[in-house]
Amino acid sequence: MSLFGNLLQDLLRRPVDVGRGSYFETLTEYNPHFSTWRGSVYEMELTRACIHAFATSCSKLTPTIRGNARPGLVRSFETWPNQYMTWSRFLYRVATIYEVDCTAYVIQSYAENGEPNGLFPLKATSCELVDVDGEMWARFTLPTGKVFATESANVCCVTKYQYLSDYFGTKNNMRDTLALLNAQVQAEHNAIELGGRVKFIGKVNGMVAPEDQAKKRDEFHVRNFVDNDTVLITYDNTFAGLEQVKASTYTISTDEMQRIDDHVYSYFGCNKDVLQNTCDEAKWDSYYEGKVEPFALMLSQGLTQACFSARMVQAGNRIEFGADRLQFMGAATKRNIVRDMTGCGVMTINEGRAVLNLPPLEGMDVFMVRGEFFQLDKQGNVVFSAGGKDSVQSDPSDDPDFDLGGDDQIYNDADAYGSGDEDGEN
Repeated sequence: MSLFGNLLQDLLRRPVDVGRGSYFETLTEYNPHFSTWRGSVYEMELTRACIHAFATSCSKLTPTIRGNARPGLVRSFETWPNQYMTWSRFLYRVATIYEVDCTAYVIQSYAENGEPNGLFPLKATSCELVDVDGEMWARFTLPTGKVFATESANVCCVTKYQYLSDYFGTKNNMRDTLALLNAQVQAEHNAIELGGRVKFIGKVNGMVAPEDQAKKRDEFHVRNFVDNDTVLITYDNTFAGLEQVKASTYTISTDEMQRIDDHVYSYFGCNKDVLQNTCDEAKWDSYYEGKVEPFALMLSQGLTQACFSARMVQAGNRIEFGADRLQFMGAATKRNIVRDMTGCGVMTINEGRAVLNLPPLEGMDVFMVRGEFFQLDKQGNVVFSAGGKDSVQSDPSDDPDFDLGGDDQIYNDADAYGSGDEDGEN
């Protein structure tokens, strides 16, 4: 069996013939159908760089699964999403498909007993929602021409520009910008080629036939640049004058090129600093919150909905993608975060070391809380003090040995302050 056959067998729980299934009617679509755009959004240098920068950032997200409702799925989060990919490759692949096609699919793979045991990103040229005995199924056509279907409830669909369809995203609309990018590249290429070929411009005396002009031009080229080892250029009276052409390999203004690039940056929510890895903390935070984090949230919620029932989610089962590996902070910021977060018990010692890109230490998965922190109730009474076990009572009267001095009429403690008997006897 081929590699695709093995993969397809892993992805499907049972073979179902949905070839003649009717379209599943949604609120706004009678024939819900999606197909990828045949344009070249991934073929241009600048657009591909923007997509690559986004996918690379997403590949550093940390996958976590909470709960144990799906043991096979839990094991995949502890190892890798499927036998063909690592988590980094998985996230990069999903993010790239999401940017290029505006709709990315993630489906579950299954063990022989029918239990889900992993996740797989799907690059489909088209997807149709069909009705199978009153249940909505997704029928995919792959680039190889293979067709298979699965329950749409088990498919995570991450989309952007979702306007025309209830289920799918709207295709990229970059024809004009791509045409400008292509024209820019062609103009630069022609300018370089022309500047490298034309060295002199000469004026021919009198009326000369075109074939004689070409002959004289070739003779001049051979005499001065091919057969002559000297630096002296000679010519007869056929030419009235020669003017050297200064090579110019740049014919497009900087402002025009920047305007075209800004179209791409605006469309993909990217900038030059992100592409060249020169952005500071503020610019990176803006890029993460505006671009990477929304994708991570949609993927987390989509996979949670596809892999767990509503009751499982209520019981605490969910899939999340965190950003602990997306560290674009300076050394001073990291130091401040570790100092503040470990001191108040938000992160453990090893979690703080991870922020500093240091390896974990044995026995340091503990919280170290500073002693001057107190927890108070609404009345201002001390509920908890980090300073030690002697001050953890929520109310002083809970400790019979506690005394405030001169208040024995309120607290029945063991001493005799205020009783007139220093020995403590009444």
